[in-house]
Amino acid sequence: MLHFKNTVMKNNTILSILVLTTIFLFVGCDDFLEQAPETFQTPQNFFETEDQINEAIAGIYNTNRGLMNSEHWRFGENRSDNSSFQFNPADRGGISNEEVDLFLMLSANPNLGDYWNKSYSGISRANFALENIDGVTFINEAIKEVRRGEILFLRSWFYFNLAQLFGDVPFVTSAGDSPDEILSDEFLERVPVGQVYDNILADIQEAIDLLPNQNNTESGRATRGAALMLKAKMHMALQEFQAAEALLEQMQSLGYSLQADYASIFAPDNKNNSEMVFEIQYSFALGQASNFVSRFVPFNSGSDILGDSGPAGSRAGQNQPTQNLIDLYDTDDARFLHNISFYDDGTTVEPWMSKFNYGFEDQGLQDVNFPMFRYADAMLMLAECYEETGGGDPVPLLLQVRARSMPDSSLSTEESSDLEQTIADERRRELAFENHRWFDLLRTGRAVEVMTAHGIEQKAEKATVPMEAYTNIRTLLGIPLGQVEEFGFTQNEGW
Repeated sequence: MLHFKNTVMKNNTILSILVLTTIFLFVGCDDFLEQAPETFQTPQNFFETEDQINEAIAGIYNTNRGLMNSEHWRFGENRSDNSSFQFNPADRGGISNEEVDLFLMLSANPNLGDYWNKSYSGISRANFALENIDGVTFINEAIKEVRRGEILFLRSWFYFNLAQLFGDVPFVTSAGDSPDEILSDEFLERVPVGQVYDNILADIQEAIDLLPNQNNTESGRATRGAALMLKAKMHMALQEFQAAEALLEQMQSLGYSLQADYASIFAPDNKNNSEMVFEIQYSFALGQASNFVSRFVPFNSGSDILGDSGPAGSRAGQNQPTQNLIDLYDTDDARFLHNISFYDDGTTVEPWMSKFNYGFEDQGLQDVNFPMFRYADAMLMLAECYEETGGGDPVPLLLQVRARSMPDSSLSTEESSDLEQTIADERRRELAFENHRWFDLLRTGRAVEVMTAHGIEQKAEKATVPMEAYTNIRTLLGIPLGQVEEFGFTQNEGW
């Protein structure tokens, strides 16, 4: 069990995350997270009871929620051709956020460090829980194995995103037994990305074997379907489409189905519905409200959209839909009508991402969950696999997703002749602002091509885009500067 002096701790480094003298726990939301938080517990006295293990796991879920809410969308969505930002000449304090979109980041950009640190915080919590769970007696030992599966799922998710974004990363599965061990090469060297994938593919398979098909009494916990989908995404990232296909076909028998109405998928009175494979939980009633919409309304909208919860902040207008995305939709597509709105202040008309706008409970606060995995995504993934392998017909899957939202869901001759592009476009329409687009571009090898064209469009549309923007399209993020300086990590090329 760990017990290190504070002198070992250092700020803003992987060391400060891996060497934890305290584990801070936050209450989550919905069912299994409805428990009073501990202010803090030391590793020595924390993992003694089943309830304490559950609190530790709630802390891992909470870390993931924080990552999805504050950092993941910047790199999964805002870095893609789906969205940009509304330039505010009166507030230039958010330049580091704008640089993510413009491909002008330096390795010192705080968004890089925030993503890295929060991910390794979740990994560290998972490592502590995994190392201690065997020593705790559960009333039902079968539940212990389910909890182990949840921890493995979440740790695999953190590592999967780190590997996609940064490439080679430290792969740590032990909490460590001494300061010397924490400072050893095993902890502080970057592991080749292929080895990272091998490790997490094994971990997520164990999670698949341990997790239940459904959680009927505890909404928000990982299930076998979520683990199957995560492993399928890993195989697709590796271009292993037959392996992904088999996993996605397994999901077809787990009881998932599309909601009849697109707007109802995300509605607060329809949480954890049959389409949601894994959903980030928020609850206003439990003091865990969501607030992401207040960032995305136009900054010049005042209280016109936010109402009593306004006015909009000067750094709102983030994740703004691009004209290229707007043009991809038919105007009668229910997804266009729901996902994108337009604010007219009498001088300019600003598009904004309204996908999760279901009203506010209080100032800037909502009771809206966020979809991490949903079944429509799995169906379109399977369609892509069928197109790649010839193992099935992708068209019925594609049309089933499309039919929910479009009066005429038939494929045009042009769409039928290039099903690969048609599926990619359908993913873009269906999953806009759910943080999949950049990873789809990486997976298909189209990131540089698409984002170079996107940059040309942005410069033609906006006088505020610097000429140097979009001229260095790097598919890997830079290792945060603080990590490089502290531990001598080799920096990624171009950073």
